[in-house]
Amino acid sequence: MVEKKQGLGRGLTSLLGENLSEISSNNNNNNEQVAIPIEKLKPGPWQARKTFNTDDLEDLTNSIESKGIISPILVTPAKTKGVEDFYIIAGERRWRAAQLAKIHEVPVIILKDLGDVDASIISLIENIQRKDLNPIEEAKGFSDLINKYKYTQERAAKVVGKSRVYITNSLRLLKLPKKVIMLLEDGTISAGHARLLIGKENALEIALRVVKYKISVRELEKIINNKKPKITKQKKKDINLIASLKNISDKIGIKINIDYKDGYEKSKVIFYCNNLGQLNNLINKLENIPDGK
Repeated sequence: MVEKKQGLGRGLTSLLGENLSEISSNNNNNNEQVAIPIEKLKPGPWQARKTFNTDDLEDLTNSIESKGIISPILVTPAKTKGVEDFYIIAGERRWRAAQLAKIHEVPVIILKDLGDVDASIISLIENIQRKDLNPIEEAKGFSDLINKYKYTQERAAKVVGKSRVYITNSLRLLKLPKKVIMLLEDGTISAGHARLLIGKENALEIALRVVKYKISVRELEKIINNKKPKITKQKKKDINLIASLKNISDKIGIKINIDYKDGYEKSKVIFYCNNLGQLNNLINKLENIPDGK
């Protein structure tokens, strides 16, 4: 099922970004939508997406069997001598699902005279915008836009329709230990779990506990934020003060302590009463102290 021939439209124009907008307008007459044999397509070498969820492919396959491929696959001619093949820029999931649906021809839009760099950027952005990538594939896509293709974070955010903070947080996932990244890639832990593990020295240990005990993101946040109070070392008391405290404790039969800090005039005397009887005896002794003593 092939839809009517259409222009690139708002979606693809947004995919192209500022630096590629001229490609859309200058080559629009050379772009064409046709139906071609499915075996003539192959994944582009720039494809960011490496894994395809089996259930998602099955759902898409059922949809294609029922309604056909509504959105054409975006391709560019492969530079292969003697063979007319095409690299997929956007739509590899549709291509894979079409094979499962045993469709022999698929609708494509052929972008001619497109360089490898431009094709790579379009493919990256298209994948990111479709939200088909797992969190690590998405982060690597952002990383490629910024480091390989010299996009700023602001520009990358604008092109893919995300906030700069979203991109910054996504890139931070790549700083996690490799084994934690693998758990995130295969869906064993979620992006919410992973974000809480960033910067933690024992990130892998915590991640494995999350998996073993099925700890939710909210529970993990509580565990991580439950910091133990800092233990401050008390300054050693003066030897004469210690002797005085012992002497007073012996006379009144109650343990006492003096809390003070160097440089402060204020101090605090603490009486330790184990029961109400000790407290009453202490009060009586203090009340019966002779005046002037």
